[in-house]
Amino acid sequence: MKTVLITGASRGLGLALVQTFYERGYQVYAVVRTTSACDMLTTLYPAVSVLITDVTHENYEEQLFCFIQDRAVDIVINNAGSAGTPGIDTRHSTGDQLVYEFKTHCVGALSTVNAVLSNQNVLPPSLIVNISSRRGSLNMQAAGAAKGVKCSFSYRIAKAAQNMLSLCMADDLESMGIKVISVHPGALLTKMAPADATLTPEQSANKLVEMIEGNDFNTRDFICLETGKLPW
Repeated sequence: MKTVLITGASRGLGLALVQTFYERGYQVYAVVRTTSACDMLTTLYPAVSVLITDVTHENYEEQLFCFIQDRAVDIVINNAGSAGTPGIDTRHSTGDQLVYEFKTHCVGALSTVNAVLSNQNVLPPSLIVNISSRRGSLNMQAAGAAKGVKCSFSYRIAKAAQNMLSLCMADDLESMGIKVISVHPGALLTKMAPADATLTPEQSANKLVEMIEGNDFNTRDFICLETGKLPW
């Protein structure tokens, strides 16, 4: 049985990924922040193993390592994130906003991967998927694609940093046979949906799982599930 670790698994895309992988027969390890989210997941999907923690906590990496123990993880999906902060322009952006988003999208993702790789008694994962955003593309930002959008500076900066993390890990882990990709899940129909939202979280999750199972990607790819490859 293949195994998948999903952070940010309590709602939206994360919850849809839990459902999709679970229904396809995977052993799912899920990371959520609250007891209520844990109760919801274990009620809906009894075989899912759930860790209650926050990826920004100082001891998160140790907690995750103890949770996984000697269980192999085939696929790591770093989905934990936030909807951004109020700072949608220079004057309303703050250092605290940047630090919060960086901890969530970059430090949390790195800690997740390090916790999995720290287990020397099992095979390493074959794939790491960092759920990114089109707003993290420096090329698209430079071309004016995000000019005037109501998306916080801190979110865009953190996602650009996460994309660099993906590329650094892809280079470093390639010799271990580990592929690393960044994925923009599409403009999703959620409570914080952008004006051009077209996909439900469930549709996006299905597209991602089908892409993974079809091995339809290369390490270092930045992929939009709606349109294909994105520029870094």
